[in-house]
Amino acid sequence: MKILHLTVGPIGTNCYIPYNETTKACFIVDPGDNAPGISDAIKSHALRPEAVLLTHAHFDHIYGLNDLVAGYPSLPVLAAEAEKPMIEDTALNCGMGFDRNYHIHVTRYLRDGECTSFAGMTLEAMLTPGHTAGSMCYYDAADRILYAGDTIFFESYGRTDLPTGSDSAMASSLRRLLTSLPPETQVLCGHGPLTTIGHEREVEGIGL
Repeated sequence: MKILHLTVGPIGTNCYIPYNETTKACFIVDPGDNAPGISDAIKSHALRPEAVLLTHAHFDHIYGLNDLVAGYPSLPVLAAEAEKPMIEDTALNCGMGFDRNYHIHVTRYLRDGECTSFAGMTLEAMLTPGHTAGSMCYYDAADRILYAGDTIFFESYGRTDLPTGSDSAMASSLRRLLTSLPPETQVLCGHGPLTTIGHEREVEGIGL
């Protein structure tokens, strides 16, 4: 398994494209902007997208979605069931300041603990409210990788003062991730550099 990484949009959102080197199947995590660039990356590696996974519905994580899916009409889009109110109410997606209020369609809503498989990789959906009520991480246990969205950053975590955010929920979500996942787990964050669960356990004030 390999992962393509693109930084997109006005806030530097990380978009990830994990793919199977043998089959060339892939999925896309958080196409936040620049759908043409994401499509070019997929095509340049001769990849076959099987799904889009959204960690949450803030505009900077979804703004490239519609244009991307237009090029792959049957591509399913997955997100947390708890994020449905934000997905259906564009006033909550924080795009107003960038003139980017934006409506998307989600094909399948996931609940905490559900497992899905794409590109030969099995992912556990982990509901981690705090940044938004429906923030969701996706954990690949076989490869020890967590697609964390804006729940965990390097030595920090996502802000909780935006619509549906919660300090107490974030603290609980961080505690869950940092105590239940192996320390060697690579955390692929929604913004900034990657980190590991082990490193974040050692950082004082992370939320525990």
